[in-house]
Amino acid sequence: MKFVKLCAAIALAMAPGVAAAQMSQTPEIAKALPDLGYEMSREMVGGTFKLYGPLHAGSTDDGLSVTRDLAYGPHERNVLDVYAPQGAAGVPAMVFVHGGGFVRGDKKDVTHIGRWFAQNGVAAITVNYRFAPQSTWPSGAEDLGLVLDWIKSNADAYGIDPAKIVLAGNSAGSMHVADYVFREELKRDGDGVIGAILISTPTVDLENRPVDPKRDALYYGADGDRAAQSVVNAVEGRKVPLMLAYAEHEPQVIIDQVRRLAVALTERDGRLPLLNGVQGHNHISVVQHIGTADQSLAPDMLGFINDLSME
Repeated sequence: MKFVKLCAAIALAMAPGVAAAQMSQTPEIAKALPDLGYEMSREMVGGTFKLYGPLHAGSTDDGLSVTRDLAYGPHERNVLDVYAPQGAAGVPAMVFVHGGGFVRGDKKDVTHIGRWFAQNGVAAITVNYRFAPQSTWPSGAEDLGLVLDWIKSNADAYGIDPAKIVLAGNSAGSMHVADYVFREELKRDGDGVIGAILISTPTVDLENRPVDPKRDALYYGADGDRAAQSVVNAVEGRKVPLMLAYAEHEPQVIIDQVRRLAVALTERDGRLPLLNGVQGHNHISVVQHIGTADQSLAPDMLGFINDLSME
């Protein structure tokens, strides 16, 4: 009964907000998104990227200090980009980890995120990481450990405060962040991590969801220990401030997984985690809209980072 009541409270907290949708600033996209559907079809994913491509095409690095394709580890995909305000000195940093179902994606897909945060006073580090099936769980979190080692050694050169790092990611990237954040055995000493932003977490409870053979199973293994791989069973590990974000129109499996993580954190802490429902968006647009006139999520992420940086 306690679990049922807790799920009801989570469901209420995850209901769409009553505030006016910021999507009204991009009315053509707001109108077009529902026609693409909400499940993860090729049409939905490709169609959403196509809608936002023109909005990002005019974005430039003007006023920023940008360095690309810096190696942080031995693998060819162990490279990162740094976006910093010009003249940055001791600014907080956000590491952003792209999605892609554990098998695809690239930091160039989130260039707009790096630019927006640097334009707003936070250094942004966007990263590539190793893919399945060549690299398996928990390789993504291990790569994040290498990124944090790199920041610790190079922070001064890019005006970053190495003691003020927030990890963030969407979809598969959010799982790499979650694995690193919750699992003490993966933690790097003095990593400077003060918080994490998990957007659209897809695989937090592998005991209670189908494992997609074309993506998830390639990363977690066809015969992996699902209990051990489920971060809902690891939340008693490291505890840092968290922000959970999700789109109003996520695929059903994402809705269920975000809810399960929220329940686990509520049971751990005795209070609801910080939940941010992004009105009107789907699994792709929830991050693709960042850097456009639509201010649905980025200002809340920025506020979370800045608040932690002031503590």
